Amino acid sequence: MSPWGSKHTLSRRVFGTVFVVAFAAIAVFTVVGSAFLQSNLAQVTRTELHDEAEIVAAALDSTVNDIAVLERVDIQNTRLTLIAENGTVIYDNQEPAGSMENHNTRPEVVAARSTGHGSDERASSTLGEVMLYEAVLLANGQVIRIAQAQAGLLTILISFVGPLLVIAAVVIVVSFFAARRESRAIIAPLLDVDLDHPKRNMDNAYSEMVPMLERIESQRQELKRQVKVLADNDRMRREFTANITHELKTPLTAISGYAELISSGMATDEADVKDFGARIYREAGRLTALVNDILTLSNLDEAERSESNDAASVLGSTEPVDLPRMLETVEQRLEPVAHKADVALFLDAHPSMVIGVPRLLDELAYNLASNAIRYNRPGGSVVLTCGIMKDGRPFIRVEDTGIGIAPEEQQKIFERFYRVDKSRSKARGGTGLGLAIVKHAAAFHRATIELESEPDCGTRITVTFPVQVFPDAPLAAQSA
Repeated sequence: MSPWGSKHTLSRRVFGTVFVVAFAAIAVFTVVGSAFLQSNLAQVTRTELHDEAEIVAAALDSTVNDIAVLERVDIQNTRLTLIAENGTVIYDNQEPAGSMENHNTRPEVVAARSTGHGSDERASSTLGEVMLYEAVLLANGQVIRIAQAQAGLLTILISFVGPLLVIAAVVIVVSFFAARRESRAIIAPLLDVDLDHPKRNMDNAYSEMVPMLERIESQRQELKRQVKVLADNDRMRREFTANITHELKTPLTAISGYAELISSGMATDEADVKDFGARIYREAGRLTALVNDILTLSNLDEAERSESNDAASVLGSTEPVDLPRMLETVEQRLEPVAHKADVALFLDAHPSMVIGVPRLLDELAYNLASNAIRYNRPGGSVVLTCGIMKDGRPFIRVEDTGIGIAPEEQQKIFERFYRVDKSRSKARGGTGLGLAIVKHAAAFHRATIELESEPDCGTRITVTFPVQVFPDAPLAAQSA
């Protein structure tokens, strides 16, 4: 439907406003112009009457027979009145003098007797007219008064009716097309707005529209970001499903195969049975570790979507955790693994504490150290460090002399099932979920992760926690 046919549209409102304002302006101009014209005509007439009154007065002062002089005066549409000292009308050229009332109370007569000259303006009995009066005091004490009818504002307006109707018709037509053109021009920037690309219209838009366009652009960018996040989440979900299927299938296939060899009697040699049993045990352990990591990530995901009270019920309650003692425990558990990989494991612990979930903090440190050992070289080293930064923030740092991580890989290593060196991870039994657990555990504790690595030069990962507030006296700051 056309906007002109709509009941409530901006086009119609703008058109109506422009049309009404234009027509109202003409009407006001007509009234004001008529008033101005009437005022000017009255002023001109008043001046003429004043001059005529002075001339007639001069003629009367120089004669003896006033009535004869007045009868010879021929001034069209002008009324002459001669008033005696007592206010009696001696002569009037329009009405019998005897029938007229005393004039000594008339304002122009009173002013003339006081100052020698008087003026007044009174509405006439004739519709839309006013009477202008000029009075002059004669030498003998009498007063000569001249009066003339002057068209009033209403009369002037009525005389303009014909031309005004013609002008109004022209104004209506001109205003109609002008209002329609202007209304279209006014709303054109609104109709030209491209909501898909609001910034393209900023140059031609009204300044009042700029905040709205900026807000639309901001919301559009936010929507694009959310769509991208949803797409990434969907991609990660599909990748996670595929990866978890593969990761679960691999050990289950091995377990099933070895168990079938044993149960079918094909493995009769005791050494073979023992070897197959060891392999089943190893794959079952790998499967158990994978399931535990998946459960941990599932709990972290659920905690991130829950309120703080619900998160505690999912992950466990928070409490002060002594970082040096925790890292010492991690070192002891990984010592056999490091020894088997020919990697030296060192501990550099300084007093520091973090309020958090002990199990999550333990897994965070364990996974960082386990990865550092797994991706190291024979004869390499791993250093576990904890302490407090100069600004009072506790930290955990794991530094190794391993294969390092290429710059393009560094943003991906915290994704689930991502491996920098897949063959090495498979050989060492990694699940591909360790650093994903580190990422979510750090986020749960509002900690930041800093990664520094160069290929063939080793890797250093630092997890820095916010400044801790304990019920007792705060822990003394320790330099990193």
